[in-house]
Amino acid sequence: MRSEPASQAQAQARATAQERLRERTREILERPRAAPHPEAAAREKAVVHECRYLMRLLSTRRRSAGEMRQRLEQRAVPAAIAHEAMARIDRAGLVDDAAFAREWVTQRRDLRALSDEALRRELRAREVGDAHIDQALAIGGPGDEEQRCRELVRTRLRPEQHRLDDDPDGAHRRRMARRLDALLTRRGYPGDLAVRVISSELRDATTQ
Repeated sequence: MRSEPASQAQAQARATAQERLRERTREILERPRAAPHPEAAAREKAVVHECRYLMRLLSTRRRSAGEMRQRLEQRAVPAAIAHEAMARIDRAGLVDDAAFAREWVTQRRDLRALSDEALRRELRAREVGDAHIDQALAIGGPGDEEQRCRELVRTRLRPEQHRLDDDPDGAHRRRMARRLDALLTRRGYPGDLAVRVISSELRDATTQ
């Protein structure tokens, strides 16, 4: 067994150590805090300013990370400030290029009936990675793209039905074919698909 004097000495040592720890903690807490360095304060202010700008952009619609970086470049934001602002936006969970690509594809297909190739170009221009683009475009297969192409052609042919019906020499039909070809080219549809769809839809329109 330990002797009583030894136990008392250990207890006294622990008490002394605890008192030293409390004193050291008090010194640290009461120590005057140095004012932040002017350069660090200015940098933090700039980062917060750009984060708020990015938040305003995101309040209107979802955006890709590349799109936001482009906007910061257009504002001539220093690279270090832009990098930190983007990092904070990312850590906050506000950057999701996969979700952006899916939303972009869905909306642009619905509003403009764009081809997959046109959508790919638009997403690449916004610096979305090919893996995210492929996943978004996979929502609709090749058959869906042809159907979108046909519906686009039909919407242009419906108002022209009466002129197609009264077109003995086929002049209006040829003009419509050229206009439709130009339209499908602008929307990014492959040439062979455009020719096939235009031919079949004009044929159906003139035999009704």
